[in-house]
Amino acid sequence: MRTRIPRYIDDPPQIFWWEIDEVAVFSGTFAVGALGGQALGGLLAGFVLSWLLERLKSGRGSAFLVHLAYWYGLSGVRPESHRERFFE
Repeated sequence: MRTRIPRYIDDPPQIFWWEIDEVAVFSGTFAVGALGGQALGGLLAGFVLSWLLERLKSGRGSAFLVHLAYWYGLSGVRPESHRERFFE
């Protein structure tokens, strides 16, 4: 008996060929452009920014931006400064 195990179970959700974070960048940029009266500019900026995000993530793993945010202290996850012992 064979059990089929999905290959991409841990991948982020996709809409067509874009991952969900790229869709969020595109739709947010387009929405800001449309609300500002520049729908075409927002559309073009959304494509460019989502393409740049895709290029930034390629070859580095899907959680590269999460690691980068943690490294620069943008994630909000930090140990308390007065603690000397850390327990695992």
